[in-house]
Amino acid sequence: MTELYFCKENMRGELLNELLRKRTGKEPRIYRDKNGKPYTEGVFFNLSHSGGLCVIALSCGNVGADLEVLRGRTHGAILSSLSPRERSEISCERDFLVHWTAREAYVKFKGGKLWEYIKRLEFYGGKLYLNGNPVKEDIAFYHTDNAVVALCAKDTQFTVVQQT
Repeated sequence: MTELYFCKENMRGELLNELLRKRTGKEPRIYRDKNGKPYTEGVFFNLSHSGGLCVIALSCGNVGADLEVLRGRTHGAILSSLSPRERSEISCERDFLVHWTAREAYVKFKGGKLWEYIKRLEFYGGKLYLNGNPVKEDIAFYHTDNAVVALCAKDTQFTVVQQT
């Protein structure tokens, strides 16, 4: 099961180090793979920040997380690049952010770069597709009053442990 921890964006490093110390019993060393995805020995994690808020996802397996804060934007340029199927499901900013965070969480799960995937991903009917085929991983969402969080993992069960 994945644990979600929310904090202010400027506290993310401190909270992440504290959580990793508790999990590993030692001072964490964070590395980055060739695509920049952070990792450490013995713990899977991912973090995302937006609008002063941060979410840290800790898991027993690979996980990708994306958080986006609602800001009252229309996202017209990006919205116009989505498929007609996707656009038919989007009637407000929160709907758009569900579609957007699903993509970002998947790319972060894979450890890739968004530009490598963006035109090949489609999210509709609650499922993510890559090159027209459903991805194996699941996407789950957590909504707050002012934000959307997407998780991508083989097992997307989660619990919110800390929320600010």
